[in-house]
Amino acid sequence: MSCIMTRAEIKRLIMTAVEAVYGLKDVEFDVDYAPAGLGDFAANIGFKLAKPLGKSPKEIVENICRHMNDMRISGVELAGSGYLNVTLTAEYHSGQLADIGPGFGKTTEGKGKKVQVEFISANPTGPTTFGNARGGFIGDTISRVLGRAGYEVVREYYFNDGGTQIRKLVESVKVAAGLIEIEEVQYRGAYIDELALEFGEQLKTASDDEAAKALTSTILGRYIHPEVASMNISFDVWFNERSLAEDGKVEQVIAELKKKDLIYEQDGATWLASSRLGDERDRVLVKSTGDLTYLANDIAYHADIFTARGFDWAIKDWGADHAGQVPSLKLVIGALVPKAKLDVVLHQFVRLIQGGKEVKMSKRAGNFVTVEEVIEQVGSDVARFFFLMRSNDSQLDFDLDLAREQSQKNPLWYLMYAYVRAGSILKQAEEKGLVIGEQLTDPTEVELSLIRVMLRLPELLADIRADFGVHRLTFYGLEVAKLFHDYYEAERIIALPADRAAEKLYLITAYRAFMEVYFDLLGLTPLQEMSRDQD
Repeated sequence: MSCIMTRAEIKRLIMTAVEAVYGLKDVEFDVDYAPAGLGDFAANIGFKLAKPLGKSPKEIVENICRHMNDMRISGVELAGSGYLNVTLTAEYHSGQLADIGPGFGKTTEGKGKKVQVEFISANPTGPTTFGNARGGFIGDTISRVLGRAGYEVVREYYFNDGGTQIRKLVESVKVAAGLIEIEEVQYRGAYIDELALEFGEQLKTASDDEAAKALTSTILGRYIHPEVASMNISFDVWFNERSLAEDGKVEQVIAELKKKDLIYEQDGATWLASSRLGDERDRVLVKSTGDLTYLANDIAYHADIFTARGFDWAIKDWGADHAGQVPSLKLVIGALVPKAKLDVVLHQFVRLIQGGKEVKMSKRAGNFVTVEEVIEQVGSDVARFFFLMRSNDSQLDFDLDLAREQSQKNPLWYLMYAYVRAGSILKQAEEKGLVIGEQLTDPTEVELSLIRVMLRLPELLADIRADFGVHRLTFYGLEVAKLFHDYYEAERIIALPADRAAEKLYLITAYRAFMEVYFDLLGLTPLQEMSRDQD
């Protein structure tokens, strides 16, 4: 199997030349992909060395260029006033096409390592809201990227069928059933009325705990499980927070913290002395009422993940409103399990836009939109793609009108159309009796542009494993789609002589294989054809 040239390898080659010319080691500089038409890679080495060497960036780059030698490199040259640009040979690019297949982008990086990815994790107080979908699609895509790197990935949904929010749920249903009266209820809507009608008689005699279990179990089974399935997400574990206390996990972790002199009692409450670990203040674990705080359960949950459950790595995808919990949790888990690798991905909120205006939603007022309602209108794949089109730390505006659009104005349809076009070429070739070749010689500039970008996928996946920026996959896919549309318009493959068409068909086959890997990474189902109005 051939080896794809990476930015890291280009950096190493440049450093070898820098050491040969100037005797320097460990110089800090950046290597990125070159702009279209300017080769494969661009490095700012000239600017980085200008001051320490007292020479012009231009002179530095020209000297380095003369000392860079690799059979895969066809050219090294000065670009602008101090960039070093590297162009790889056409033979190199063509040779990499053989590796584009079902295993493209796979690595053994995670072999033997168990990673938990926890996401959505909304308490079962009602249907899965539109806003919860963002974390669902981010978490599932992170899981897919890690799985391709060989990690044993466990997708987990963490929920609680007790606590304050669940008590508010029970109250809301009792009010709807006419069993109690309170000034303000937490939850409203048709589903509350349905639960009141169904459980009204049972709630007259049930304890609060029995009522909570009955209602949350119904909500999980009737709403949340099917809604998650409609998102094309399958959880391996549904973990109930209640089990932590029932199994004595919270008591155990507090005992461990006491041994480390991180627990004290004050005003009838049990406190975590997290300021001793570098936190901005101490935190309550057990209230004076005896109720556990969210942090107490979270510490027990995460400590258990790395000890009894044997995970090497845990990744949490949470809404940005949970940001305040992250420092304390990471500090205390680091103290309890020093080897623990815990990462938290925070995503910003989502606005639903229709007719150019925001659709106002409030779960308390009962006028919220569920994820299933959106998927019924636009489909799971479109919803997934749109939810992944902004970085996690940016607010996302979901344009419902554009998502409904079944034309190339819709980003996912534009991308799908490129894949369908490739399939159409292969079908026409088969009908004409053309044979698919085994190599591509003398690729055109349009073909090289397409190949270059496809070959970036393994490195892109490595970047995502490092920073969880799954949104980059959507923009990357659109870039590849545009290049293929350009290629489709530039070439009339079916009309070419059979030997030349065979080589072009080899590239089309590689592109289709690439796109099938891409679709799998995003959890999308590739279309084989599109209706006339989508064309």
